[in-house]
Amino acid sequence: MQEGPSNRQLKVAELIKVALIEVLRKGKAPDPRLFDANITVTAVKVSADLKNANCYILPFTSKISEADLMDALEKSKYQLRALVTQKINLKYSPELKFHYDHGCENSSKVEEILKQVSSPNKD
Repeated sequence: MQEGPSNRQLKVAELIKVALIEVLRKGKAPDPRLFDANITVTAVKVSADLKNANCYILPFTSKISEADLMDALEKSKYQLRALVTQKINLKYSPELKFHYDHGCENSSKVEEILKQVSSPNKD
């Protein structure tokens, strides 16, 4: 039994990530909210059958709200899928599912909690 993603899954995930970043940076996304959103793809996880790709997205700036970003990506997912498929050569075009990456926020919260726990109370 395999515990983690296969080498093929990792390679396909990286191809999708690079292609998606390129499509978003060149302003080829169909939704105008994505043109100047300045977002990046932090990770892509591909299913074992290579038919689904979970894409984790994070904006660099606060020009677009999380709700608007996710709505724009959801409405553009079929066009983005077609653009990504043009850039990579796969038997199947994976379905793209977008998720907002809360990793940075979560790590900041954990760091703040650890600082509070480690510092002595000065009451």
